[in-house]
Amino acid sequence: MVDLKAKTILEKKGEEVYIAVNRFLVTLTWTAKVDLDLMAFYKTKDGREGGIFPEDYPGGIKGSLKQFPYIKLNSHRGIRSRHPEEILGVSKLEEFRELYICAVSYPDFIGKKQYFFNDYDAGITLLLEKRNTIGIPLTSIEIGQVAVIAKVDNSSIVSAKLINYNHIMDLPTFANTIPGGNLLLG
Repeated sequence: MVDLKAKTILEKKGEEVYIAVNRFLVTLTWTAKVDLDLMAFYKTKDGREGGIFPEDYPGGIKGSLKQFPYIKLNSHRGIRSRHPEEILGVSKLEEFRELYICAVSYPDFIGKKQYFFNDYDAGITLLLEKRNTIGIPLTSIEIGQVAVIAKVDNSSIVSAKLINYNHIMDLPTFANTIPGGNLLLG
């Protein structure tokens, strides 16, 4: 099983924890011999929708931490690496109402294949302030093309809530239900 190296693990779908931060890093790690891509899709508090995903995909952008959308894909160490991972930064969470952290297998995506993400032994770890970490393993047994691992619900005036979402979707469902998800259709 992938070692998420986190102080807190949200093991089960639906588990949640409040995160009183504005900036954090998300690291996607996995052990299977696949090439996963980390992505983020969002809806801002003023109603804008969008996504940050690799430029290998039509319409993909890596984003920026210094200007809108305040989300950036930072690095990629794929299947050739001994410890494959992808890292995404968020610098102004207060801008967003909803933020979805997702994973896709590029070769399967391009081939329009549906697959079991739980076979990839993957998960995400959020690095918050003061080295606090929260992990969410990708455990869903559903089949599909996009794994929505986590949701950050920032609609409360008190604090944002990180939720173990663990939902696998086909592309049409993803495009119709996740804010900005239609961008992945190209």
